[in-house]
Amino acid sequence: MIKFDKLKIVSQIDYVEILDYSKFKCILRDGCISEYKITITNPYLLYVEIDCIERELVIEFTGKILGDDYPQLINQNNIHICLDHINQLGFCNLDIDKILTDAEVVKADVALDIHYPNCNELSSAIRASVCNFKKYLTRNINDNLIIEKNVVTKSYKQRLTIYDKEAELQRASNRKFMDTVADREKLQDYFKDKVRFELNLNAKEQLRRALNIPDTSLNSVLDSDANPIWSMLDKALVEVGDATTGHSLSELKNLLLLEHCGGDLVKVEALLRQHLSPKTHISKVMKPFRILAEKIDNNPKSIKTILRNLLIEITILLGILI
Repeated sequence: MIKFDKLKIVSQIDYVEILDYSKFKCILRDGCISEYKITITNPYLLYVEIDCIERELVIEFTGKILGDDYPQLINQNNIHICLDHINQLGFCNLDIDKILTDAEVVKADVALDIHYPNCNELSSAIRASVCNFKKYLTRNINDNLIIEKNVVTKSYKQRLTIYDKEAELQRASNRKFMDTVADREKLQDYFKDKVRFELNLNAKEQLRRALNIPDTSLNSVLDSDANPIWSMLDKALVEVGDATTGHSLSELKNLLLLEHCGGDLVKVEALLRQHLSPKTHISKVMKPFRILAEKIDNNPKSIKTILRNLLIEITILLGILI
């Protein structure tokens, strides 16, 4: 079952009734009311926009709106509950059944949590296994590993963030959310040693491609049986074979270059690109260095194989349990 940490949906203005106008920001254009907006950032993100000109209702929210059930993330079984929680806030009344029938998804963050005791170690291994650092840009921001497909066409862009979910929940920015949880200890126990994989889909064509669906209606998105996170990693990562003991003469030469670059495969690739023809298949040139790096780390099993097992098996398990 596919799950989301954030959804942005668009429906009809007829499916919402404002109960407390004082909570909304009123936007005027040419002396007429064009929009009503409300934005909440704590204890979770919630954005509601009532567009009087386009006659649209826009709702954006994160999985934290589920409170103690946050580990379930947003899915087809609890989407009604998510919208009902908005109604419980008292500033508007949503016609949930009609929204669920009519709404279209315009943005979504697909999310998956796996158990892995060392997020930094996993992130480093994933980064080192990226097949082409020019095609897939990698960077670390605030201890998060970001892998982004380097393309111009928006519909083909992909951005995957990998981070320590347990550490993220302990940040000061999440203090108010944790204070709203009835069983704080249970939630913390669930996210202990959890690594979050989060894929941002910010356009309708991105959604259709990644989720393999004919349209971006809310029902189609929630009913998707795709695994877009693994699909991206499957293309972005190389399959490194088992390491063997000992170093050949060619490996010793590669070892000197690897050590010169401080063991950083990104620096190795950048250095090689300066001396190789643009037509060179860089993934083939880099393969011996990846095998060597894996041998040095005494980690003969490919990180791609490990991820395949973790991401696919946990998805199947979640589909059975929920």
